[in-house]
Amino acid sequence: MGLRTSIFDGVVVHSRLIPKRHSFKYRVFSILFNIDDLKNFSNKYIFFSYNKFNLFSFFDKDHGEKDGSKPREWILKIAKNQNISCDNLRIFCLCYPRVLGYVFNPISVWFVYDEEHLKMIVYEVRNTFGEDHSYSFKIDDKFDLDNHKTKKLMHVSPFISMDGEYKFSTKINKRKVSIVIKGFIEKKHLITASFKGIYSPFNDKKLLSNFLKYPFLTLKISFSIHFQALILWLKNIKIVKHIKSKYSKISYNGKYSYNEKYKR
Repeated sequence: MGLRTSIFDGVVVHSRLIPKRHSFKYRVFSILFNIDDLKNFSNKYIFFSYNKFNLFSFFDKDHGEKDGSKPREWILKIAKNQNISCDNLRIFCLCYPRVLGYVFNPISVWFVYDEEHLKMIVYEVRNTFGEDHSYSFKIDDKFDLDNHKTKKLMHVSPFISMDGEYKFSTKINKRKVSIVIKGFIEKKHLITASFKGIYSPFNDKKLLSNFLKYPFLTLKISFSIHFQALILWLKNIKIVKHIKSKYSKISYNGKYSYNEKYKR
């Protein structure tokens, strides 16, 4: 496997195909955190802290249950529901860190390994309305990392309806990462979003370098989301009314259930 806590410098690309073409790309970086490194790295490095303010930081409350509980326990609960043995699992989270205390992650990708193999991927998706949904996939011999899919279960963009499907293609190793998500509405290919990054070691020198290279990264991400929405509005793309999700916050292998209050 060879994965470790690492920095991946790369490019985010969004390409909308219908009803009008619109695309953009930004240079960004993500950090692949080994969840078990967080406390030790907080003590080891000057510019990184765990659950504390710093130049860069990782807060438990930004992930999982979002209540400050440890994301490891959340992932283990999902693994148990997927009938995955929870013994000796290594858990990695690919996400944006907090930068000077601020973060917004449109998506965090969780990679769960046993001693040798990838056992589960969880795509933790958020929108700007304060909602989130996690799409969990159990990995077995028949699983296709280049083409796994699920029904869209949460409103993300005010310019994309809920009647859709996601198809994921995900590759990661110790040298590079590629996350490609294709969105389909009424079986028509609407949008492709991707992040592709190249490995750099996690250390204070690289953290400081990236702070200077990508100043206020997470503010840039939030600003860019709203700026691109303005562009779509100016292009007369139809606005879709926000609908609060009626589904449970986690789906498994493309299968989903309703929130308790929506059950019939």
